Amino acid sequence: FIPDEQIFKKFNYKSNYLDKMIWNYCYLNRGLSIYYNGEKFNSKDGLKDLLDNNMDGDPLYPIIHLEADDIEVAFTHGKTYGEDYYSFVNGQHTTQGGTHQSAFREALAKVIRDFYNKNYDASDIRQSIVAAIAVKVVEPVFESQTKTKLGSQEIEPGGQSMRSFINDFLKDKLDNYLHRNPQVAETIEKKIKQSERERKELSGIRKLARNKKK
Repeated sequence: FIPDEQIFKKFNYKSNYLDKMIWNYCYLNRGLSIYYNGEKFNSKDGLKDLLDNNMDGDPLYPIIHLEADDIEVAFTHGKTYGEDYYSFVNGQHTTQGGTHQSAFREALAKVIRDFYNKNYDASDIRQSIVAAIAVKVVEPVFESQTKTKLGSQEIEPGGQSMRSFINDFLKDKLDNYLHRNPQVAETIEKKIKQSERERKELSGIRKLARNKKK
């Protein structure tokens, strides 16, 4: 798109914003090529490419990329603190998350606990996670006009709940993946135990600081 300078006297592109937007369209539509002002955008591996291109540093293990009808998920653990999510509904980037992102966080912790048969704390399981999730929803309900947060409790009106849909998907796909990839499963458990130790050590330091303050 080249603006007519007689109409648009002074203009400039917010390149970073536009690049992210175009890349998101390509991640969500693998094989689609978008040509923008002489530059080609194309994604071969969808949400896996999204994480590859946006992660700070190397992942602890190869990105786990899972998909089925109406859902695609990619995640790994990094070396930073906190949780980092990219979530999408029907191609819309839900920057504030919503029911699909909450359901993913909950289901991931449950499947991991069941796989290792240990009651790990959810915060230790998700510490340092970098994940992307995209779902397709019939008649989605958003919590604001900007459509940045999904409010839908169901995949379709009167259909399966968002929680059970995502939980069933991860219970099947992620559990199978971990059984087939024991090295990755071992790395994930080591990371969980490390996060658990750090959390307990930090809790002890805070307790000591409170006592000293008293």
